Amino acid sequence: MCSDVDSRVEASIARAAEALFATQRPEGSWPNHRPTAVLGTAGAIVALRLADSARSRDLIERGTAWLVSAQNADGGWGGVPGAASQLVPTVVTASALRLVAPQPTEEPTRRALELLESLGGVEALADPGMVHMATTFLVLAGLRDMRGSRRIPLELLLLPRRIWRPRLSFRLAPMVAMAFIQARHSPPKGAGRLLHRLARPTALRLLREVERGENDRGGYGGDNWLAAVVCIGLCLAEAPQGMISDTVDYLRSNVAPDGSWHIMQGLDLIGGSYVARGLADAGYTDDPRLVRARQWLRGCQQDRAFPIYGAPPGGWGWEGPRGWPNFLDSANVLAALTPAGDAEPGAQLRRGLDWLMSRQDGRGSWGTFVPDTTLSNDGPCPATTAQCVEALLDGGLPRTDPRIVKALDWLPTGQRPDGTYEGLWYRGLTSATATALVAFARGGAGDAPAARRAREALLNAQLADGSWGPGETGTPGDDPSRGTVEETAWALRGLLAAGLPAEDERLRRAAEWIMSAQRDDGLWEASPVCLHIRRLAYYVDGLIGNGLALRALGAYRSALTARPVAEREAS
Repeated sequence: MCSDVDSRVEASIARAAEALFATQRPEGSWPNHRPTAVLGTAGAIVALRLADSARSRDLIERGTAWLVSAQNADGGWGGVPGAASQLVPTVVTASALRLVAPQPTEEPTRRALELLESLGGVEALADPGMVHMATTFLVLAGLRDMRGSRRIPLELLLLPRRIWRPRLSFRLAPMVAMAFIQARHSPPKGAGRLLHRLARPTALRLLREVERGENDRGGYGGDNWLAAVVCIGLCLAEAPQGMISDTVDYLRSNVAPDGSWHIMQGLDLIGGSYVARGLADAGYTDDPRLVRARQWLRGCQQDRAFPIYGAPPGGWGWEGPRGWPNFLDSANVLAALTPAGDAEPGAQLRRGLDWLMSRQDGRGSWGTFVPDTTLSNDGPCPATTAQCVEALLDGGLPRTDPRIVKALDWLPTGQRPDGTYEGLWYRGLTSATATALVAFARGGAGDAPAARRAREALLNAQLADGSWGPGETGTPGDDPSRGTVEETAWALRGLLAAGLPAEDERLRRAAEWIMSAQRDDGLWEASPVCLHIRRLAYYVDGLIGNGLALRALGAYRSALTARPVAEREAS
C-alpha cells in the first residue's frame, strides 16, 4: 500500500494542478498576477512630469501617494512593497519625490536621503552602470551635479555593431537615454561635443529599431521602468515628439488602479512555461488543457530576427511573440514543449533547439541576450547554461554531443570556492547551485568533483525547518534565515537528480515543507526571488513559484514510486 507521504504528495499535486487549470485562459496561457513595483512607479512619475505634466497630473499625484505609502520604516524602498530597503530603489524614489512634489514629500525624502548616506551613498554600488543611473536621478532632482561623472561615449554607436553589441547587449536603450540626459546637464566639450552630435541620429534610429521589435509601441522590453528612462532621455534630448508620445502613451496605458506601475508589464510567457513544465512533470502531459498551453507557447515563437542582438528567428522572449529574445526564456519554453515527445510538431521544436544551440558562446556557456558578451549582467551564467543543457538533452541531443560536453566542461569554472553557483536572474545561490546539479546529473557528470561539491553545499544550506533560502550572499534583502517555496523546490529537485533517495530524511523534510506551505486554494505564495536588476531590485512571480513547486513534487513522487514494492509497503 502507499504510505501517508505518498498519498499527501498525490493530493497536493492534484489540488495545485486543478487550481492552476481553473485560472487558465481559453487560448492556453495563464494570467501572471504580480505586485506593482517601486522602480516602475518612480520612473513613470518622473517621465510623465517631464513629458506630459498637464494631462497626466492625476497619475503623477496618485503615483506619488503610492510611493509614500510604500516607504519602509527605515526610510528606504525595496523593489516591491514590503521588500527590504535597497540602495537603487531608494535613490530613484527619493529623487522622483523631490522632483515631482518637493514640498508634500519633504519628510519622506529626508528620511530616504539619510538612509542613503548611512549606506555609503551611490558610490557603495559595485556596478558602474548603476552608479551612473543613481547619480543621474539625483541630478534630475537637483540633489547632485554631473561633475566627475564619466562621459558616456554615444559615438560608440557609430562603430560596426559587432564591436558595440557584446559591450552593450541589453543596455543599449538605457545607455542612449543616459547619454542624452548627461549631455543636457553636462554638455560635452570640444571633440566630444562634435562626436555626440554626429552620433545622435544613429542613437535615435537604434531606439526606433528596438521599439519596432517590441510587442507594444512605446514599450522597451515590456518594462515600465526602462520605458520611463527612455522617455526622460528623449525629452531632455528634444527628440521627435512622436517617439516621446509613444512612451507616454505606453506608460499611461499601464498604470494600475492604485496609481502604481509594474516593473515588467507582461511575464505571461516565462511564467506559463514554468507552469506547463511543472504540470507535465506532475503527470498531466496529455491533458487537453496542457496541450492548449503548449500550443500557445509554440505560437509565441518569434518569426522575425532581432538585429540589435544579432539573433535569428526561432527564440522566445518573456512577453509574447515579439520582444527581446533571450536564452533563459527560450530554454524554459523548450523545457515545457519537449515532454510531449512525438506529439509536439517537430519543425517548430527543432527550430527552437537550433536557435538555442546557435546562441552558445565560445566558452561553452550561455548568458542571456548576446553570445560572447563582455557585459557582466549578460555574461556567462551557470544557471542559464545548466537550463540550456537540460533543454537540449530533453530535445534529443546525446550526452556526447560536443555542445553538451563543452557546456559541462565550462560549468566547473563558474563554481565558487564553497561549491555553490550564482545565477544572473534569481537571487542568491540556491537556484543556480541546484540547477547546475541537475545538469551535471543529466549530462552524466554527476560524480565529477564539481557536482559533488555542489551537492554538499546544497545539503549544508538546508535550514532547520527543511526549507532553503537564498544562501549566504551578504546582499541586502537576501535573508538566509527564511526559506521560500521557489528555492526549496529548486533544491529538492536538484538533490533528487543528484541521486539522493526519496527516503532520505532531508528530502522528506523538504517535500513536507513545500506541502505545508500550500495555501487553502491549492497554490503557493510567491517570494521576491526574481532579479530585475542584479543584486539591487527583486520582484515576485507567482507562476514561476507554482511551476517549480509542482515540478519538485512531481520529481519527488516519481522517486517514491520508483522504490521497490516491498519497501513502499513497509513505509
